[in-house]
Amino acid sequence: MLGADLVPAPGHVADALGIDEGDNVVRRRRAYYDDLGAVALSTSWLPGQLADAAPELLVSRPLPKMTFGLVEERTGRRAVRRRDIVAIKAAPEDVAAALGVDPGTPVLTMTNCYWDQHGEITEYAEDYLGQGRELSADFDLD
Repeated sequence: MLGADLVPAPGHVADALGIDEGDNVVRRRRAYYDDLGAVALSTSWLPGQLADAAPELLVSRPLPKMTFGLVEERTGRRAVRRRDIVAIKAAPEDVAAALGVDPGTPVLTMTNCYWDQHGEITEYAEDYLGQGRELSADFDLD
């Protein structure tokens, strides 16, 4: 875990969460590594008021029920819908350092948006994958 704090929302995060740029948001950042190096840098962004109901969001350690499990437990807002967006983006400076690449290097990304039962977004997450990494998913088809 690299950090968990309350920060002003950057423009793209504010747009995703439906809030004003500069409003407080929870930012939780994690880096994943294996024997080959950086696997991914993952950042979760949540509306700042959720920290009032779930102060653990601002503690720099893993959450037993993940972010949406904690949000549901404390607020009743249950994640019922998710959108995944896969894209190649230039690694921002702070991400590039964690991935061991030069800023601006094109990297594979996965963005996730989660909505609650009321249609309100509860979490916006960005994952930047390390060089040479791939995304995969398994699904049961029965």
